[in-house]
Amino acid sequence: MSVTGAGSIRIAAESGHLAEVRAFVREASERFGASDAIAADLVQAVDEAVCNVILHGYAGADGEIEVAAELRDRQIEITVLDRSGPFDPTAAAEPDLSVPPLARKPGGMGIHLVRAATDEVHHRVRADGGNELKLVRSLEPRVEEG
Repeated sequence: MSVTGAGSIRIAAESGHLAEVRAFVREASERFGASDAIAADLVQAVDEAVCNVILHGYAGADGEIEVAAELRDRQIEITVLDRSGPFDPTAAAEPDLSVPPLARKPGGMGIHLVRAATDEVHHRVRADGGNELKLVRSLEPRVEEG
């Protein structure tokens, strides 16, 4: 097994820091050899996940989020760590995609986007409180990406 790390970034749980997270994920993805499409998918997935932690996990309370990136056997693994209340996005129901976008209530698509942009999503409650969310994306293009 081959593992290469790109480090991590720690931010205050404030939406004003999302651009820093997106830049970190893009740089890590490019360093690991990801195509532009794979990097864009990971940036979107991590942005959605971190935004959800800020808005719903901390809900305006002070807090911190750490995002780490590593390459493990040609798969990019992005880990999002927080100390907010336990929430397992892998257990969330899929949205009803039969409802036309303009008829949908706002929200509810973030977890769907995270799942669609990654190959695997894993969650665990941290022993000392908070959540660990691991997003995995292969460097190999998907069939629809050519």
